[in-house]
Amino acid sequence: MNILKIQDFNKLISLQKISPVYLLAGEESYFINRCLNKIEKLAAADDLNREVFYASESSADDILNALQTLPFLGEIRVVIVKGVNKMKAVDAERLTCYLSNIIETSSLILLYFDNYKKETVAKRKEFINKCIASKNCISVNCRKQYENEVKEFIKNEFAQKGKEISYDVISRIIEGNGTDLSNISNEIEKLSLFAGKNKKDMTQEDLEKSSGYTKETNIYALSSDIEAGDLKKAMFVLEKLLNEREESVIILSAISSAVRKMLNAKSMIEEQGLSVAETASALRIHDFYAETFFTNLKKHSTNILKESLRTILKTDVAIKTGSSDAASALDKTILSICK
Repeated sequence: MNILKIQDFNKLISLQKISPVYLLAGEESYFINRCLNKIEKLAAADDLNREVFYASESSADDILNALQTLPFLGEIRVVIVKGVNKMKAVDAERLTCYLSNIIETSSLILLYFDNYKKETVAKRKEFINKCIASKNCISVNCRKQYENEVKEFIKNEFAQKGKEISYDVISRIIEGNGTDLSNISNEIEKLSLFAGKNKKDMTQEDLEKSSGYTKETNIYALSSDIEAGDLKKAMFVLEKLLNEREESVIILSAISSAVRKMLNAKSMIEEQGLSVAETASALRIHDFYAETFFTNLKKHSTNILKESLRTILKTDVAIKTGSSDAASALDKTILSICK
């Protein structure tokens, strides 16, 4: 079987038949998580019949044991393996054998958060290729979308909500959110809720008004952009917040929280020896966001994060004493973190 496009997967999943193995591979985590949600909804497995593994921390034996466990008071057992792009070669080799010896009461869902075509580890590459070729596996290409595809994605998402939007407004949405589909999906949801059920035509005015209507979301976006080390987007969101007259102390608090969370995660992993899963649990990071958070965490060094906290303290003093204007102080703070 060849690897499927997202559109083909959506048609296939509507047939209501669960596959023994799924491979969701690509750089667009939004599509991976969306496909995963559809598979889990179809499988309807409760917490007792659902297990999640991180490939870099789990062995093939752990995964195979979970697959061989019979469902408890259910029809199917779901075993999710995240970060297959980081799986050890020996484990990839072991799991390759499973493709021809599947357990019919289990569904193995493999999440590969990268461009599978660029895989360089031989055994892992062989495993991915055999997944794609296997009749027992449904493989889905969750690649990053080009800008013209993102525009069509936005238009289709609004159409499904019974709304129309011009390409000029779509371009403004992309200008503010980039081509990251998770951010764009949030923007679509916000704009739709703001406009209400009866309004069918989404305008530039609606977009501008909804930006002022969603300060909390912009605060969240700022934290996410800082974690991602995306200076351009962080500065864009900061400008929006300042234009919306958000209080500088609230903005600085969000920046501080993002840095402290990353520093705590670094400490748990590097100093306390906790696993990624244990750290995510301790910091209450939802499974949906964990992969992105820990990928972004690698972009920041512990020393830079500690220095960033000192910068935040200086910024707090500067704003409260009036020795520096808030906009300039916040600009410099974000620049020091995302440099």
